[in-house]
Amino acid sequence: MKKQEECIVLFEDEAALTLEPLSLTRPVWRLRCGIRTLEQKIRAFFPGVKVFSYARPHLAGIIDNSISNKRSDVRNRLWVNGSFLPESGFSRVAEIEPGYAWVADGRVVAFRGEPPAEWISGTHLPENGFHKVDAPQNIGRLVRYTWELVNAMNAENAAEARDLRPLGQIQGDVHPSAHLIGAGEIFMAAGCRVSPGVVIDATEGPVVFDEGVLVGANAVVEGPTYLGPGTQIKPLAHIRGSCFGEQCRVGGEVSVSIIQGFTNKQHGGFLGHSYLGSWCNLGSGTETSNLKNNYTNVKVQVGSDLVDTEGLFVGLAMGDHSKSAIGTVFNTGTVVGVACIIFGAGFPPRFIPSFHWGGSEKLTPYHLKPTLVAIRAVMARRNQKLSKGEVEALTWIHKNRMS
Repeated sequence: MKKQEECIVLFEDEAALTLEPLSLTRPVWRLRCGIRTLEQKIRAFFPGVKVFSYARPHLAGIIDNSISNKRSDVRNRLWVNGSFLPESGFSRVAEIEPGYAWVADGRVVAFRGEPPAEWISGTHLPENGFHKVDAPQNIGRLVRYTWELVNAMNAENAAEARDLRPLGQIQGDVHPSAHLIGAGEIFMAAGCRVSPGVVIDATEGPVVFDEGVLVGANAVVEGPTYLGPGTQIKPLAHIRGSCFGEQCRVGGEVSVSIIQGFTNKQHGGFLGHSYLGSWCNLGSGTETSNLKNNYTNVKVQVGSDLVDTEGLFVGLAMGDHSKSAIGTVFNTGTVVGVACIIFGAGFPPRFIPSFHWGGSEKLTPYHLKPTLVAIRAVMARRNQKLSKGEVEALTWIHKNRMS
């Protein structure tokens, strides 16, 4: 019998639900934390190894390497939890023997073998069928909530910048009046342009500009920060310890926040300790609170549960394609679902289901068809198209996540 070629299968557990709304439109491993997504971090430990995906059914159309857990040719493959934030010893998961599973905090980190037929992605791995052993301490940790990614981001920003980029290289066009503080901790790719009066301060950590980043006049960028390809920082903006994916437009003040990509926060207003999905738009003057006035722990609505984050600083979590009108104010620990439009005076509710319009006075469910029309118009402005798989995912969310 021909020996099977080694491959990895990324799977989801209950974190696919607790990481909503960001995980509603993507598998958990495509969430960003630093320069790379969780998937990119995991793949880096196994160069040249084929990677497959096993995610929730409504995402099948947007994953090009999806498999079924019943296929015999994956019977003895290595399955890895896609919500894992790996550390230096992570490659040890390859040591797992067939029929064994590594567990941590009651969750399966990885296993080798054929999943039971009754297992459905997005739930606990069944108790029977595997020998369970405690995972080693130095391999990393499983993520359960969006604020855990935000809290881990600055360390990831700094570590990945030093591992993945030749710090100290300035390949872009920097105006003579710009100030680069700690230039040895700054990387600037070709095609970047830094305007007059800009301050790039790497005192607290590296600053990485990927290809085509534009920084407007008199903006301040403090590390550790990552700016993805084609991202634009608007004049007078103040960016501190954050990471943005490709083609973002960012102005005002942003502190310790993650933006997936293709999202606009062009204008003034504060965004702190927040996680925004893709294709979001924050109207001028949108403000987020990330600290309660009584300095007590922030609690966040996760599904039907109110979860104590055990932290003082938690801002906004916003799903893909959601928007806020001018002057919108979000309370500490607010969650906004997918394809929402928030407007009106006062603080909107701290939990807003997907496909809702409104604010503090009233929330109204909104229709799928006109939402898709608007999404297509927005994406066309960046020369992007809404795929059939994305339409299928949004249709499922409209049916199942409006309450």
